[in-house]
Amino acid sequence: MVEISTDTDTEPELGTATIVYEPTDGEIERVTVDNDRIAYFQDHWLFAYGTDEDGNDVVRRVPKQRVHYVERSVEELEETFESGLEKAKGKLEDLRD
Repeated sequence: MVEISTDTDTEPELGTATIVYEPTDGEIERVTVDNDRIAYFQDHWLFAYGTDEDGNDVVRRVPKQRVHYVERSVEELEETFESGLEKAKGKLEDLRD
């Protein structure tokens, strides 16, 4: 397994996420990033993988079929669920009005 080290400036309340996946070369990679540097969108996991020579984020997009698992801090997930619930409640209230 290839372990990729990324610089994380983890704040205790933010936490980290670890993604284990198969890149195209067939090796298995394990990458740990700050929770705010990873997202699931359109059946792909996206995460900041580094920076280019201009200081811009380089984002890796991994199809869900290549991902073995993603571990994220519980505190962050609780906040994410709470945020999602609040957004859903707000949309329901908007629909009722």
